[in-house]
Amino acid sequence: MWTAIVSMQLRKQIKSSKKKAVDGLSSLFRYKGRDMLVFCFFLGISFGFWILQKLDDTFETDIVVPLELVGVPKGTIITSPLPSEVIVTVYDRGANLFNYWRRNQEIEPIKLDFSVYDNGAAASKITIPPSDVQRIFQQQILSSTQVMRTQPAAFEFHYNRGVSRRVPVRLNGRVSTRQQNYLQNLTFSPDSVTIYAPATILDTIRYAYTEPQEIANLDRTTTFNLEFPKISGVKIIPEQVKLTAYVDYYTEQTIKVPIVGLNFPAGISLKTFPATVTVKYRVGAANARNIKASDFVLSATYEELLNNGHQKLRLKLKSTPVGVNHVRISPNEVDYLLEQDGPSTTIEQNAR
Repeated sequence: MWTAIVSMQLRKQIKSSKKKAVDGLSSLFRYKGRDMLVFCFFLGISFGFWILQKLDDTFETDIVVPLELVGVPKGTIITSPLPSEVIVTVYDRGANLFNYWRRNQEIEPIKLDFSVYDNGAAASKITIPPSDVQRIFQQQILSSTQVMRTQPAAFEFHYNRGVSRRVPVRLNGRVSTRQQNYLQNLTFSPDSVTIYAPATILDTIRYAYTEPQEIANLDRTTTFNLEFPKISGVKIIPEQVKLTAYVDYYTEQTIKVPIVGLNFPAGISLKTFPATVTVKYRVGAANARNIKASDFVLSATYEELLNNGHQKLRLKLKSTPVGVNHVRISPNEVDYLLEQDGPSTTIEQNAR
């Protein structure tokens, strides 16, 4: 009984201690929370005063402005265009600069009139002074804002009034396949382009070469989009062409080819043992069915046999079909006889 009473009293004391601890922590957090709110309030006020002070100071900042060339006559080709954007560095109070930053998407493009700079030539390079760009931009900003400089520092474009030449397209580079494949053909679409440039440049152009390319390990027919290098004062239309690399795979073939004698005198013929040999070769799958035994010329001339210092005839192909490679002859040496025809047949055996 005494044990139960002591246990009950201990539980009451522990419960009371926990309640006091929780109440103490809650009071502490409420006290610290009020201090934190007060601190944040005065920090916000201080930050606001700092912002107001900075907005009244003067600064430099960069503004990105679109740049456009307008009024280009029909039939006139801009071969090297102006940059699409200009970076304008301005100087003013922070409040005004903040306003420019806030409405940056609403800034009107700087528009340059082509007719102002047209010198009437068939093809020409035009340089626009930075002051022209700054003057046009100044018209859409506050009078208190000073334009300090622009980037780029110079503005140039080239134009052409139809002085052109049509030239074939060529690949500047190399195309290779995997070992078991081969390159059948390369084609461009379109296969020629129109180049607009001054006459002095056109006179030196015979082909339109693509950007340098290194295409390797092809195992199937593939099409690539290729562009042309950028050349000042030159415009190529279209600016992009399609290169198709036609790729096939090699197949191993075997064929029986007869051995024939060439330039033999009348009445003398060549007999070999065996009369035909096996020729193994590698050819593209697309061309495999077109290869015939008659496409291979496996022969020996009479003069070669007379000067032959070996007992056997060493075989060599005199001709092979186009597209055939890795040719092997089996056997590559044969026995032979020079046989004389007639009523009394005489056989000259050089080797047997």
